[in-house]
Amino acid sequence: MSDMAFSIQDWEQAIKQIKSVITARINANNQGDIEEVHILAGSGRAPKQVVRDVESVLVAQFGLQIDHKKISVAQIGDDDENAFAIVESSRPKLVGVTIRTVNGMAEVKVELLTGDKLIEGTAEGPSSSFNKLRLFVEATLKALTPLTLDKFLFVTEDVGITHLAKQQIALVSITLIASTGEQSLTGCALVRNDDREAVVKATLDAVNRKLRFLRND
Repeated sequence: MSDMAFSIQDWEQAIKQIKSVITARINANNQGDIEEVHILAGSGRAPKQVVRDVESVLVAQFGLQIDHKKISVAQIGDDDENAFAIVESSRPKLVGVTIRTVNGMAEVKVELLTGDKLIEGTAEGPSSSFNKLRLFVEATLKALTPLTLDKFLFVTEDVGITHLAKQQIALVSITLIASTGEQSLTGCALVRNDDREAVVKATLDAVNRKLRFLRND
């Protein structure tokens, strides 16, 4: 188990300091162990060297031993780096969530901001405690529809609130379905004031790293 004195953001920030690394995304399990490390890097260095540097940084700074098979490196040409920065800056951010309940049914709306554009999604269903959380995932995914190609489909698999290191954590599991097959995506977010907002942020955490490759523009 990893040292919980450090956060995933600490690990990602350290990796971003490695030469040629543009950004990094780490997925951890409920015990805080690293499951996946996704790296986007420039084309100036060999992927194997980047992987070795990631291993070295995690060991040297945090005492974390990680199997190199858990580290994936995607490279882009130097001419693409500015375009990537533009996409990164317009990543969807949560603006607001609302819920309306009538006669045992709930209607959920999620509003997101991408760049200077406001996008929103809605979902309806039974107003049980669990299903309302699921509706916030569904509404978030619907809001993201303008940013994805029609041939891709996000499916909600599971959502819940769990406890980790005396904190409440929202966890979301999503399947990305495309003509080439399926891929499981997971996201998490700390519950600060509102578990509904945390579920939306966990959903964004799960899909944000895919948006660069799924956008229409």
